[in-house]
Amino acid sequence: MSATAFRPPSIWHKALFAFCLWLCKRLGARQAGLLFERLQISLAGHDPRVGAYALEFNNPQALCFLIDAYPTLQHIFSTYPRMGTLTLLDIGPAFGAAGGLLSQMHRSHFLGPKVEVNALDIVGSRREFIELTYPLVDFLHARIEDLPEDAMWDVVYCSNTIEHIDDPREFIRTVLKHTRGFAVFLAPYREALPLSLDHRLQIDERTFEGFNVERMRVIRSAAWPATADGVEREQILAVLKADVLQ
Repeated sequence: MSATAFRPPSIWHKALFAFCLWLCKRLGARQAGLLFERLQISLAGHDPRVGAYALEFNNPQALCFLIDAYPTLQHIFSTYPRMGTLTLLDIGPAFGAAGGLLSQMHRSHFLGPKVEVNALDIVGSRREFIELTYPLVDFLHARIEDLPEDAMWDVVYCSNTIEHIDDPREFIRTVLKHTRGFAVFLAPYREALPLSLDHRLQIDERTFEGFNVERMRVIRSAAWPATADGVEREQILAVLKADVLQ
């Protein structure tokens, strides 16, 4: 499912692209890199602190969670034809780091099937940051509940999102309606009270009862370290099969 219909670039856009490329080469690699980072920050929001937060905190955490989940994802990918192409939906991607890295790692068949990545978020202001930083990712501004019934993905990745939802089990049911193969969920495990800001409830094995659970385990993550009071924290990683593999 593509975010927007492809439009061939006009002569004007081709000329502008060529000029920007020439200008970046004239700046030199380091200065062009710094310019790119400034552009990222400016596109993340009107307040530059939003972009700084994305680059310094949110994206590193998202990438660390992906490192934790990647062996599981890679195993799932390996069950599909190596020279095929999979579709993956990253739900609640924040600033897109996890889906962006997956789109780069699996842009060819070198590591297995190619993976076409969509990122779905209810925060539309993140589109420009994601499209600039991860041009292989198609951004979808919508709620999962509002997607067309025929919008389907082979694999769904949902990291540290369901704890923000009042009814995570209903959310999981909706996710599975758009999943052909497997849905991978990562979330805080039995988070100590009081919960973190914007977290609605504790997540544990009971959250996934009644679903077709392929595997489930509790892990430690550098992205979810002990609290300032020394309370150890863990994450639960759950892989669910779609009700019917399509």
